[in-house]
Amino acid sequence: MRDNLILLTLLLSLGLITACGSRPIDGDGVVSLAAGLTPTVEVEPIATQAPTVSAGNKLTTGPTVALPTVTRTPTAPPQPTPTGTSVKAEAPSPTPTKTIKPSPTPQVYVIEQFDTLFDVALKFDTSVDAIMEANDLTEDDLLQIGQELVIPQPEKARAEAELDEAAVEIALGQPDEAAADSEVEAGADAAADVTKDEPAAAPVVEAAPVPPTSTPVAVPGVAFAPAPELGANINPLTGLPVDDPAKLTVRPLMVRIGNDPGARKAQKGLNSADVVYEEITEWWVTRLTAIFLGNTPEVVGPIRSVRLANIQEVPQYQGALAHSGGSDPVRWEVSQSAIEANLDEFYNPAPYFYHENESWETRLSINTKAAREYMKANHLEKAVSLPPFFFSETSSGEPGEDIYIPYPGSSFTEWHYDAGSGKYLRWINGVIMRDTLSGQVAASNVIVYFCDHQRTDIVEDSTGATSVRIIVNGAGRAWFFRDGKLTKGYWQTDGTRPPYFSTEAGEPYALKPGNSWIQLVPVDYTIGLNSADEASR
Repeated sequence: MRDNLILLTLLLSLGLITACGSRPIDGDGVVSLAAGLTPTVEVEPIATQAPTVSAGNKLTTGPTVALPTVTRTPTAPPQPTPTGTSVKAEAPSPTPTKTIKPSPTPQVYVIEQFDTLFDVALKFDTSVDAIMEANDLTEDDLLQIGQELVIPQPEKARAEAELDEAAVEIALGQPDEAAADSEVEAGADAAADVTKDEPAAAPVVEAAPVPPTSTPVAVPGVAFAPAPELGANINPLTGLPVDDPAKLTVRPLMVRIGNDPGARKAQKGLNSADVVYEEITEWWVTRLTAIFLGNTPEVVGPIRSVRLANIQEVPQYQGALAHSGGSDPVRWEVSQSAIEANLDEFYNPAPYFYHENESWETRLSINTKAAREYMKANHLEKAVSLPPFFFSETSSGEPGEDIYIPYPGSSFTEWHYDAGSGKYLRWINGVIMRDTLSGQVAASNVIVYFCDHQRTDIVEDSTGATSVRIIVNGAGRAWFFRDGKLTKGYWQTDGTRPPYFSTEAGEPYALKPGNSWIQLVPVDYTIGLNSADEASR
């Protein structure tokens, strides 16, 4: 009981104290202080997002604390390092890069009528065995028209490729120090130049190279000594009489004739030509330019395309050039040359005709009578008076009954003197060379004409073979064969007249009356006089 009274008294005392200490809040939200009491402040809420607090944390209202303001000292920007003088770094010596040559694309030949493996082998300077191996052929297999044969790479080309490869390996093992130093310095200079605010220099475009002229040859004696006067009916190119002097007052007709293996079986008119030029084409075969003035057969062929050598040959004779087109660069050079009568079959088809059932190598011929009429009708004919060659019935010289000319591929040439006819007879690659109209090819004079042969980038066919620029203007060495005798001397021409021939003593060289073959050969050819083994290139 007593405890209950004491508890009641304490509760009443606590309620009285609480009532006396309470008072209303002023309008400014600040309460008056009472001794012993901690002031309480009501704060208006701030419109900011409160931090998220976990359920276990309690916020306690306390005195306002002024937090110190942190002043950040700005960091100074880094100063650029002064640029010093460029110093060329020691670049390592460059290692030569080995050039990998792509394997050559195999050539494919399509069999035509009358083809044999021997013909194909001759055409591509390879062997029958190699072709049989490349195509899995046996001796019992028969060739079919339209059959495709893979042509193996010739032995010489393979050997040259191996030599090139060996040269690359040597170069890789022993780089040229001077060249390496030069490249390092050039590289360092280029790197230094990159830092300059200067535009890069434009690339230098090189002009097309000008074809070099022939190597000068000093010729003794008088240049172009005048030949004796010939009769009006004497052919200036053969020294032989003609039945009608009017035949000698027109342009010589200069006809391009094929001489690759496929064309030889259809050659017509060679023995009737006054002069025949033979030159290397595409470095693997030869082609002919037959000149007709006094004795012209009605049909000549097979007709083939023009080459660079004709650009200088034709104006020497003021001739009319008969051919079946050519590569665009060569045709363009012809159009800019001194050739006045260009009977390109593509633009002047009238004198030409095609033989039925013939291959592309043999199907085109020219009717020379129709060509003369066409030239007259189209104002291409012209009265021409050529300075004649020198002629003589007698001769002297060292022995020269046999001639071996190392033309490339299937064109290896032999001439052998026949005392019975007084002429040189022709073989090619060990086979008799025939004119289908008159038999074995023969010549009263054979002239080996040493002249510059220059490589070009003019592509002549689908195999990528390039044209040869042959310089036949100027002067050079010459070997003259007649009557089984050899005389060494020179040729020279200014490009406006036929070549003038002279001996080493400077005297005019006299040809034998009759037809002549002029064999154009590179200046470094060795001509055989006793055997084929002596001939080399």
